[in-house]
Amino acid sequence: MNNDLISVIVAVFNVEQFLDRCIESIVTQTHKNLEIILVDDGSTDGSGKICDEWEKKDFRIHALHKSNGGVSDARNFGLQAAHGKWIGFIDGDDYVNPDMYDNLFEKRVKDGIIICGYYRVENMSTTPVRGENRELTQEEAANLYLDNELNSISSRTFTYFGSYAWNKLYAIDVFNDIKYPKNKNFEDMYIMLELIHNSSMIRIIPECEYYYIQRKNSVTHLKTIQTDALEARQKQKEELKKFWNIQDTRIDKLITLEYFSILKKYAIIPKSQREKYADLRKNAWNNLRQMGYDDFSLKNKLKLFLCISMPEFYHILYGINERAKCI
Repeated sequence: MNNDLISVIVAVFNVEQFLDRCIESIVTQTHKNLEIILVDDGSTDGSGKICDEWEKKDFRIHALHKSNGGVSDARNFGLQAAHGKWIGFIDGDDYVNPDMYDNLFEKRVKDGIIICGYYRVENMSTTPVRGENRELTQEEAANLYLDNELNSISSRTFTYFGSYAWNKLYAIDVFNDIKYPKNKNFEDMYIMLELIHNSSMIRIIPECEYYYIQRKNSVTHLKTIQTDALEARQKQKEELKKFWNIQDTRIDKLITLEYFSILKKYAIIPKSQREKYADLRKNAWNNLRQMGYDDFSLKNKLKLFLCISMPEFYHILYGINERAKCI
C-alpha cells in the first residue's frame, strides 16, 4: 500500500449543477498523490455522465456506477474500491481548498484521524467554523465530541468536531470492520464513536479547508419524522459505556433532545398525516417525561408545551417563522 496515497471518496447523487466545481477542487489539490473515487449512486440527472467525462481527463479518477442505495451505501462502495493508506470524504455538492489534503496529511497521526475547520455556506453567507490546535486520546476525543454536540444544539451553531465525515482525514485501518449503516439518515452519527475507538489519536487543526453547502432539500433540512438520529444517540450511549465507561448526563441530554425533535416534527406535519405517527408521538412524550427535561431552556419548555397541548398553534408559529427567514 502506498503510504502517502489518499483515496478521496465522493458520493454523487443528482448534483450535476455542483459536481464540476467539486471535482475541480479535488484534482487541483497541492497533494498530488490522490485516488479520486466518484461513486454515482444511481443519479437520474447528468451526474453520472459528468463523472465519466472527468475519468477521461485525469488518470487518478475512477468513476463507479451503482443502483441507488443512499450515501452510506455509496461510501461503503467507495471504501471497498480504495487503495490508499488514507481516506477522505467529500459530498458531491461541496468543495475544498487547494491545500486541504496537503495540510491534513502533513499533520497526520499513525492510525488516527485528523480534523480541520470548515466554512458553512448558506445563501450568500460564508461562516467559518474553526478548529482548535489539539491532540487527543480516544477518551478525550469522546468527551470533546459530547461537549461540542451539546453546545452546538443548545446554541444552534455548528461545531468543528461533529459526526460529519467530510472535514477529516482517516487512516484506512480506522475503518476496520466498520461500515456506514445502510438506509439511515444521520449515518455519520452511527459510527463516530466506533471510529474514535479505532484511532490511536485524534488531531485537530484550526484551518478552515472545506466548504459545506447548506441546501434546503438536504437531509438536515427535512421536515419529515424519522427516528434515525434517536437510534444513533442510543447506540452512542451504549458505546460510551462499553469503550470508556463514560456514564453521565450529556448523552442523556442529547437523547432527550432527539425525543423533543420528534415531537416538534409531529406538530409541523400536516394534520392529515399525524394519525400514522400517533404511536411514535406518544412514545416520544412518555420517554421524555420519564427522562426529564428540567434542564431545557424556558424557550424550549414553551415549545414543548405547545407541541404537546396546542400542535396546531405551534404549526402556525413555525410557518410564520419560516416565512420570516425568506424575507
